Amino acid sequence: MMGGVDDELPVEIFLDGYPPVMREIANELRRIVKGAVPDGVEALRPGWSWIRYALPERRRVRTFAWIGVERKHVHLGFENGVLLPDPECLLQGRRESLKQFRYFTFVDAVDVDEAVLTDYLHAAADLALLPPAARRGMLGDAGQPIAD
Repeated sequence: MMGGVDDELPVEIFLDGYPPVMREIANELRRIVKGAVPDGVEALRPGWSWIRYALPERRRVRTFAWIGVERKHVHLGFENGVLLPDPECLLQGRRESLKQFRYFTFVDAVDVDEAVLTDYLHAAADLALLPPAARRGMLGDAGQPIAD
């Protein structure tokens, strides 16, 4: 395990500890993420109960999304979600005043159109590959996206 990421524990074993419906949702989201961003690298953040998705870049990896599994719901979250275009306000996290993340929550099934999730995943992957200074430049003085 390196930097809180566990490359040795299979995701399926990790998911075995959750109710069947949560495993089904998580596996459906995994399929969608892998289909949308095939170059993404899946790894566990077991301390956070997250499945992390990152893009390799030189000697680093840049996280763009995560699946957070809990007993009553599953989140599909975005590392730089505050910067994602969200014209229909589908993403959660604004009300909690999260400074970086935005996410979807699924309780019974993946109830957001796969094409919509794919668009968010593409945008999140593109953001992850921007230099940190470019991402900071997208924020206003108050630390909020300029477009907000």
